[in-house]
Amino acid sequence: MSGHAMSVWNESVHAVCGRFETRYDHCQSLFIGDFRPSLLGSTRVAHIRSNANAIARSGREAGRDNDPHCFLVLQRHGEMSIELGDRAMDLREGDMALLDSAQAMKMLPRGLFSHVSIHLPRERLKNLDHSRFGKLSTTGACGQLLATLVRQVAEGELEQWACPEDGDGLQAALLGLLGSVLEYRARDSSPGLHLHEVQSLIQQRLDSPRLTPVALAEELGISSRQLYRLFEASGDSVCRYILRERLLKAAQDLRNPAYGHRSITDIGTRWGFADSAHFSKTFKKQLGMTPRSYRTQGQ
Repeated sequence: MSGHAMSVWNESVHAVCGRFETRYDHCQSLFIGDFRPSLLGSTRVAHIRSNANAIARSGREAGRDNDPHCFLVLQRHGEMSIELGDRAMDLREGDMALLDSAQAMKMLPRGLFSHVSIHLPRERLKNLDHSRFGKLSTTGACGQLLATLVRQVAEGELEQWACPEDGDGLQAALLGLLGSVLEYRARDSSPGLHLHEVQSLIQQRLDSPRLTPVALAEELGISSRQLYRLFEASGDSVCRYILRERLLKAAQDLRNPAYGHRSITDIGTRWGFADSAHFSKTFKKQLGMTPRSYRTQGQ
């Protein structure tokens, strides 16, 4: 049965993403490999969840397949490092990356992970600077729009609305945003960070329960005190900012028709609140009404 699970996994990956080879170093009965393809207009999407030790594609395989796609990836849960030739990068929850399937790559997950891969035609990316491919910044307005759109794809919010007339509209929207996002400078992880750069990183991590000032400062390569001072200089605090943004996202979900089937507890948990009582109490204190009342008024 375990061998069958690995076989099904490999067949699914090969059919949709190309000849990536998977390595799992433990008892095969413990292997997890969930793969769900979907189609939004003409845009192919792969929803992937696995505990594989490595998923790799050699330069020889890439050349043989002549795969015409690049992958826009959102790391939903877990962490992994990705080797792209002589470059390497780490993806944490909320990070996005643009990868070229014609390039040799190796993904090295750190335990169970899930991510979403949106396939974009390489031909339509030929005018963009491929040297900037890799981990993407969401510092600017286009970065925030790109992150929001990709999260909607990852959550399955758009599938109920998809129709043949959509054609390549999603691709066009993503490609238009990527044209600007690839021009962003790599985020400087020095004490000279700007506030909006830190806020951009927080936006990527809002749905992670591990988002704390300590973890954020560590990822930025600065001290916690430097992080607090950065927000204090603008009359705010990092904790208030995180809480405010989480409540804003939760409020948007409560009035989103696509989330009408989700419980208030699920929505609170999605945005980092440990239990429904804490979520309701905090929501009412900040917005003046309970999540239930807020949702009802929006109907």
